[in-house]
Amino acid sequence: MIRPILSCIDPYKAAEEFATVGWNIDFSQPWESGDPLVGVSLCGNSVLLGITEGYVSDNQLPHIGCGVEIYITVPVEQIQRVYENHLALKPTELMVQPWGDTAFEVKISGYQFMIAAVNSDLKEELDNE
Repeated sequence: MIRPILSCIDPYKAAEEFATVGWNIDFSQPWESGDPLVGVSLCGNSVLLGITEGYVSDNQLPHIGCGVEIYITVPVEQIQRVYENHLALKPTELMVQPWGDTAFEVKISGYQFMIAAVNSDLKEELDNE
């Protein structure tokens, strides 16, 4: 299993942004712990939100997440609800991709995610909308 650690200026504020669109906050270590870290998850996919201090220099901050897209999968029966939960962040359209998955892209706390239902049978439903 891969679980990326995403550098954030404030991981607790970033966790709130994830939570507002339906992600779970699995744990939160206090800043004073010496290892400020928050775990968030969506449908069994998890990422860690860490700090930038000591990992990202000030001149690199505008480039956090540049060139990286995190691909996660959700159950096909949940993709519509997950998409609707993310509407506040202005995701791309939920659509069947050329390789057959139904997916959308969304930026959360500066990081690009593609959230997909693998081998989706939603094509007919989406075509009928």
